[in-house]
Amino acid sequence: MRKDAARNRELVLAAAAKEFDQRGMDAEIRDIAKAAGVGVGTVYRHFPTKDDLVGAVLAKDLGEWPGIVERALDAESAWAGLTGFLEQTLASMARHKAVLDGLTSAEASASADACRAHLADALEPIIRRAHAEGSLRAEVTGEDLGLQILALGRIVQLEPSGWRRQLGFVLDGLRAR
Repeated sequence: MRKDAARNRELVLAAAAKEFDQRGMDAEIRDIAKAAGVGVGTVYRHFPTKDDLVGAVLAKDLGEWPGIVERALDAESAWAGLTGFLEQTLASMARHKAVLDGLTSAEASASADACRAHLADALEPIIRRAHAEGSLRAEVTGEDLGLQILALGRIVQLEPSGWRRQLGFVLDGLRAR
């Protein structure tokens, strides 16, 4: 890729992240192009569909998950690892609130499906460890926690300063007694 094309791609990604954070999935490609200082054609040359652009914006956050998973698995207790994973994942969502529109909308996109699958894969070893430790209720699955994360993600959107309190309530319900 030429230097100017690579620079334009990065400008588009930065502008898209900001637009998605402000306007959610309602962000318009023309507004993203304007904020990036490029033409609409430049955006479409790099990202043929809006879903491709959303996927590229999500890629950075998806790239953080392996480190979050590693820290969860290395935590002193499985419960601390699980709670740390949930908190860090939600904090990442809080930085990119509008991207949750894509994850929680009824119209599942390829990027949302990939994100959900990635989340489920990331949760499995953490859940196995918490089950083995006896700190997580035995009936809780990766799908259950994935849904809780998406539900809490919506709370992040509605109450940006109150999601940690809500996470505490959810954790109380998940913990084995």
